[in-house]
Amino acid sequence: MIVFEHVSKSFDSLKVLNDVSFRLASGDILGVVGPSGVGKTTLLRLITGIIAPDEGSVQVAQGAVGYVFQEPRLLPWRTALDNVAVALRAQGMEKDGARVKAAEWLGRVGLAGFEHYHPAELSGGMAQRVAVARALAIEPAVLLMDEPFVNVDIDLKSSLMVMLQGLLAGGKTTAVYVTHDLTEALRLADRVIELQADRTVRELDLSDRAAVARDWFARASAQE
Repeated sequence: MIVFEHVSKSFDSLKVLNDVSFRLASGDILGVVGPSGVGKTTLLRLITGIIAPDEGSVQVAQGAVGYVFQEPRLLPWRTALDNVAVALRAQGMEKDGARVKAAEWLGRVGLAGFEHYHPAELSGGMAQRVAVARALAIEPAVLLMDEPFVNVDIDLKSSLMVMLQGLLAGGKTTAVYVTHDLTEALRLADRVIELQADRTVRELDLSDRAAVARDWFARASAQE
């Protein structure tokens, strides 16, 4: 569960979020869209508790929080297996159990056989799969994804999205997927909110996803 109630946040004189409210139940997948600089990453930071709102309140379900960044952020001196296992060890799991579970998750993201490769030996897409495995292996109550596939080519992005859909399907993890690409959000999310230029949000009506996409691209074209 994640609840934002009338949340506003500024940095110095710059208002980033203005009176933002929404509520997510356990297992909801929320897409957050909008151009650069409208507060998408700030919203994620509020969920983690790294920063606090100036006004309003943020409530987040108790439990682990997984985070997938734009870059994999793997430890270069550790193998793929150990990069996943270290997150499990930080949750209190003993060493052997952490390595077994890490291997299971690497298999689930399609990296069986690459457990002992270091990040420099992996492609960008493979490294990002390790990052996804690391985030999900801790069985997070909340999974936050900050444009996790922005740096991969379109074909690889498609396969990574399919993988992520499968991993999240039917689960109890509440996920927030930040992207500037509406098509990604429509593909993955149950609900989508748009952060707007006035720093408020609006929730998109997904009863006709094709119409939502047409309206989005029409507005984008009009602004060019």
